[in-house]
Amino acid sequence: MRPPAAGVAAMLYRFDGFELDLGRYELRRDGAPCHVEKLVFDLLAFLVRNPGRVVGREEVVDQVWQGRAVSEATISSCVKAARRALGDSGDDPTYIRTIRGRGFEFTGRVTAPATAPEAAAPAEASPLPILAVLPFANLSAEADAYFADGLTEDIIMHLARFRDLRVIAGASTFRFKGREVDLAEIRARLRAGYVVQGSVRRDAGRVRISAQLADAATGLQLWGDRYDREMGDIFALQDEVTRTIAATLGVTMQAAALQRALVKKPVELDAYDCLLRARRYTWMLSAEAHAEARELLERAVELDPLSSDAHALLANVYLGEHRFAMNPRPNPIGRALVHALAATQLDPQNAYARCWLAIVHFFRGENDRFEVEARRALELNPNDPETLADIGHYLAFMGEFERGATLSERARRLNPLHPGWYFFSFARLHYSQRRYAEASADLQRTGLPHFYWTHLLSAAALGQMGHPDAPAALARIFALKPDVSARDELRKWNAAPDDLEHIMDGLRKAGLPA
Repeated sequence: MRPPAAGVAAMLYRFDGFELDLGRYELRRDGAPCHVEKLVFDLLAFLVRNPGRVVGREEVVDQVWQGRAVSEATISSCVKAARRALGDSGDDPTYIRTIRGRGFEFTGRVTAPATAPEAAAPAEASPLPILAVLPFANLSAEADAYFADGLTEDIIMHLARFRDLRVIAGASTFRFKGREVDLAEIRARLRAGYVVQGSVRRDAGRVRISAQLADAATGLQLWGDRYDREMGDIFALQDEVTRTIAATLGVTMQAAALQRALVKKPVELDAYDCLLRARRYTWMLSAEAHAEARELLERAVELDPLSSDAHALLANVYLGEHRFAMNPRPNPIGRALVHALAATQLDPQNAYARCWLAIVHFFRGENDRFEVEARRALELNPNDPETLADIGHYLAFMGEFERGATLSERARRLNPLHPGWYFFSFARLHYSQRRYAEASADLQRTGLPHFYWTHLLSAAALGQMGHPDAPAALARIFALKPDVSARDELRKWNAAPDDLEHIMDGLRKAGLPA
């Protein structure tokens, strides 16, 4: 339940025994509150405010999802959940009617509020950061305006692929083209919490592109960068810079949202806050972080069962019970598969969900299915460093060392502040190439001294070099995980037969009994 926004009169819509209270962000039936997820409430509020009118899917996406790219399956799931909340049926609808090929109509008899103009659209209560990318200013000849406009449109398109951002559609932001920027106005009219501005200048065969991200409420600049390039192929240049800016903004926005979530009290956390906090596990890889993440994500899925990201990250965490034997409970792969499938069904366009469905297949020994889903994830968002690094990581572990390292290197370039586990791909590649000193250096860069896999690979590399520290590295594996079997561990991680024996050879040279 949320308090009314400051300065906004409470708005109450009634139909039959239902009350939709926009001020309290609450649906009630016969006076009793009904639990509904945020997007479901937003959809109901939009439909109830437009009774008897067929609203198109594009209008629904613009009002409920703020123009963010969403799949048909996501819209359909949200409509079904809205019907369930009202005790309605798609086969014989009382309130929400689907008009095939056109959209939806709310057919209930609504008593609208008698006071106060319509204000504070429910989308303002969205837990996701809302971002507006303003048209980049063209500082060159007028004929170059197409380049600045194209760059802006491409950045919007690429940012829309990040599922934990809501990006305002270009049709809305281009209304501000050529105008002096007033962050307060943009925040009020577009409901954007963050604003991207930029400029483009071409001169003498070179181009300079500047971009910055600002907090719309405070005006503080959160990030800024400048890109100087030779013109060369103008379209290839535009693509390169667009991808870099989009990836950097995506990572920056996630970090900013996490910092806000971390200062909240546990009782204040919503599903998105739980998701943000749980993400810390993915770079800490400790049993304590795993236990916290599992609790947070189970709560997130309970609060918002339509969250594709929450289901996908819960699949990751459940799989950790199998991958690392962290806080194990029965049937971890089966539970991970259930949530990975739920994530992709809720949002088939979610690259992160596709990525974790691929990884579940990896640990089921279904390498062909892993390849299919991994390819789909990369097609859906080729600019997400985490997806690139995850897929590169598992390709390297299954013996596709060059392919894995290539993806991990792309991830590193897109996210210079990446977690240390990105280096595992390079360690696997260098070990396979018999470049043991480089593999050992890569493992030092992971920054995970309490993670047993670090020492397993390190002991093998040091053993191959005959390094005096090899026995100590081997001892650290068993200090962290006393019952581990190196051979079983490598089999679990899909190591190819030759690769498995190569690593076992290094471990024997480090002192592992035959």
